[in-house]
Amino acid sequence: MTLPLMIVVNLIIIVLLGLIARFVKVGGGQEKGGWNFNFTTRDLILLAVIGAISGVVNTGTGIVWNAVNAAGGPLAGAILQGAFMWGYLLAFFLVRKPGSMLIVGLLETAIEALLGNPSGVATLGWGLTQGLGAEIVMAICNYDNFGWLAFALAGAAASQFGTVWTAYLFGWDASAAVVQQYWLATPINLLSGFVFSGLLGWWLGKMIAKTRLVRSATVS
Repeated sequence: MTLPLMIVVNLIIIVLLGLIARFVKVGGGQEKGGWNFNFTTRDLILLAVIGAISGVVNTGTGIVWNAVNAAGGPLAGAILQGAFMWGYLLAFFLVRKPGSMLIVGLLETAIEALLGNPSGVATLGWGLTQGLGAEIVMAICNYDNFGWLAFALAGAAASQFGTVWTAYLFGWDASAAVVQQYWLATPINLLSGFVFSGLLGWWLGKMIAKTRLVRSATVS
């Protein structure tokens, strides 16, 4: 399977996840959000702080994940694949602006690169692809669905779309055997992102909002 075809199939998966998030009303409903690109100073500070914290936390996980993937391929690192995007979903829960997940993705992977991720500057590719995966799901939901299911599906999409960059970087598309492993690992990648990024990010947002130390944008 060529890399362009791999990207197309992954985009279809992400769109399907977005449609489920939009039309399956489970785990909450519509809240204040929408297509508001007016980032306040508060928003930017929150994004910077979350990006820095998640970048530090993910650096250690990234070192382990890189070693496991380099040694064992797609199946080996699938369980950890979804453990990196919790900060993206947390940021969106608190800021509630389109692009916030992509911004945090690029910030946190830049921090990872600076702190010693084995992939170096190429780490930014995961921030881009993972951030876009989550953004597409929330865009299909018009950025106004803040239920746990929508967040979990956005986490799953981020996890799976990040594997496109991994396939490119590690040359997985060049081997039929590795491509087979890649698709066998897809359900694990999706479940990992669903739980470790989507549900975790949503839960952290709920907990932080309850403290009133940092309020979500739904609170005026």
